[in-house]
Parts: sequence; C-alpha cells; structure tokens
Amino acid sequence: MTVRTTRWWVAGLLFVASAQAATSPFTKRGDEIVDLVRTRYVDAAKGAAWADAHQGYAADAKDVEDFTRRTNAALAELKTSHTAYYPKESPGHAEVTSIFEVFLKKQNVAATGIGVDVRETPDGFFVRHVFADGPGAKAGLLRGDRLVTVEGKPFHPWHAFTNRAGRATRLTVERVKGAAPLSLTVTPRRMNPRKEWLAVQKASGQVVERQGRRVAYQHVYACAGEEYQRALEEALQDTFADADALVIDFRDGWGGCSPAFINLFNPQVSLLLNTGRDGKTRPYALSWRKPVVLLVNGNSRSGKELVAFAMKRHRLATLVGERTAGAVLAGGPQKLANGDLLYLAVMDVTVDGERLEGVGVPVDVEVPDALPYAAGADPQKERALDVAASQVKG
Repeated sequence: MTVRTTRWWVAGLLFVASAQAATSPFTKRGDEIVDLVRTRYVDAAKGAAWADAHQGYAADAKDVEDFTRRTNAALAELKTSHTAYYPKESPGHAEVTSIFEVFLKKQNVAATGIGVDVRETPDGFFVRHVFADGPGAKAGLLRGDRLVTVEGKPFHPWHAFTNRAGRATRLTVERVKGAAPLSLTVTPRRMNPRKEWLAVQKASGQVVERQGRRVAYQHVYACAGEEYQRALEEALQDTFADADALVIDFRDGWGGCSPAFINLFNPQVSLLLNTGRDGKTRPYALSWRKPVVLLVNGNSRSGKELVAFAMKRHRLATLVGERTAGAVLAGGPQKLANGDLLYLAVMDVTVDGERLEGVGVPVDVEVPDALPYAAGADPQKERALDVAASQVKG
C-alpha cells in the first residue's frame, strides 16, 4: 500500500466516523436542545452564547443516561431554575407531562411507582416522603430508609418498577447505617401523578394534639392546579374547622401555586354570621384567621415561594424549616421530536418588585433536615407543629 493510499484510507475512516456521529440520535437530540435554548430561553443573549458553546456537545454520548447527564450538566451552566431535560424513561417526564397535560395535548398520563418521594445523595437513594395510603406506606417503608435493591438488582429511579405494576415486588432497604438490609414486599401501582398528589394531600390531613392545642396539618406536595387549593379550602371549612392552628407542608414536590392561594388566609375577607330558625348563630369564615405555619425547605420552589414570600411579608404565616429554593422563573415544557421534554425557563419573574430567583425566601425558624437513616423521624415537621401550637392565644 502506498503512502498516498494509506492517507486516503485513514481519511475515509475519519469521514465515516464523523458521518456516524452526525447522524447519531444523541447528536440530533442535542442539536434540537441547543436550538430550543437559542430560540426560546428567557435571556436571548445568554441563550445564544450557551448554544454557540454547546453545539455538538452530545456527539460522544453512549446511551440515554449518559446523554441525560451531559445535557443536564450543560443546562446547569445557565444557572437558571425551571430548566432541565426529562427523557421518556425518567419519572420526571410523566410528572411534567401530567402538569402540562392540556398544553402537551396528552391524556391519561400514568407512571408506575410505590408512593414515595426519593432523594439521591452521594450515599445512595433515600426515602424523603412516604405518601399516606400508598404502596410504600403499606409495605412499611419509613422516611430515611435507603433503597438498596429491587428484585435483587440495585435500585434505579428510572427502571426499578418497570413492568411491576400490580405485582408483589421484593425490596431491600437499609434502615440503620451499616446494618443488614431489611426485606420488604411492595406492590407498585400505576397512577396519574396529578391524581396521586391530590390523593396524597387529602390523605395527609390530620389534627394532632400539641401543647394542649389542636393543630391541623396538610402536606401540599404539588400546587400546579386549582384542585390542590380547593382541597385545602375544603379541609379548612370541614375537618380543620375546630383546630386552633394550621401547618401547611410545602416541602419538596412541585410548585405552581397561584398568588390567589393567599386569599385562603386573607383577614379582609368578610366574616359571615348565620342565624337559623332556632335562634343559634353560627360563624362562617371564608378565610382562615388562626395561626398558620408554612413548612418549607430548599426544594420548596416556584409558586410555593410566591405564596411563602407574600404570607411572610403580610404576616399571615410563620415560616419554619430552611430557606426556599430561589427558583421562581416561569418555565414551560418543550417537546422534542422523539417525545422527550426540555423544561425551559421562558419568562422572568419578580414579586412585588423583588427578585427571588437565586435568592429564595428565608425562614423565621431555622430547622435543619436530617434525612439519611431517620427511621421515620421528621424534626422539621415536629418543630412546625410546636411553633403552630405556641402561637395560639388564650
């Protein structure tokens, strides 16, 4: 073989490799994301600069998970909330799709799960919330459990319960650090995320005795829809009506609360007195006028932060927990050609002239979280109940 022939042969190999990279599904997908950031991101100049710097970033992606890691790492450079990539395989894809069902023209969105909220840490995956009446609660999972294996395979948030809906599934968890894992049996279920979040909210409602006071509690895991506000309003008028104080748990989950949420606690709303034929007068309050505690943390975001900011500013609530996320830009889902979603910040937001993006809302009573191996303990919730009870007068 001559030197010239060898050069042509090597050049041919390079050309083939380049052509394969250019036509790989990850290259095309990455280019689509780059184009969306360039044309729709809230800050046009910043979006264009990011797009120029990341053209072709996905050419070497090995698989969906590698592509997802590369994409979210690149998007993180924008330092903007409401900006993330959700492949079809991820739980977040079903959750975002359920929030934007009308916009995305999707119906009957469903995902398979066990009714828990999971946090990934460098030490593994830990159960953060166990949804009342869910499969995880029935199986005996506790807050702070580390998820170890599912059917003998390492726990993976995307694939752990694929094709397991309605089937008894072996799950091992580490409840005490270093101890032998516990074996539990859980039966995953398939459910629409928005419906699950509403069911979780309603099931979480309770009135507990604390310091001789009756304190109502409800976990508003998601707030992206009128149904969540209505559910809380119904509880305030019914099961919570005789309580002395209220704790609303805004930790984790999804935001989306409307600014009108605070009208549930507006003291300027008229108080009605109804008198019947028996001569008895019964008060009917259209707004809650007793002490309120908002329980928040670093994952309380978006519309939840708008509510937290307004209620703190107008002294309608005491904030307990940790500073909120500082994630208040308006975002929207951008559907990719293959059905994946790019959640992208598309509009800037200030609240009463103040910028909360990247800042968050500070709390009145700081309580650090203690999640790993908590064995069900929740010090933030316990402190919130105590603070609420202590604010009851008389």
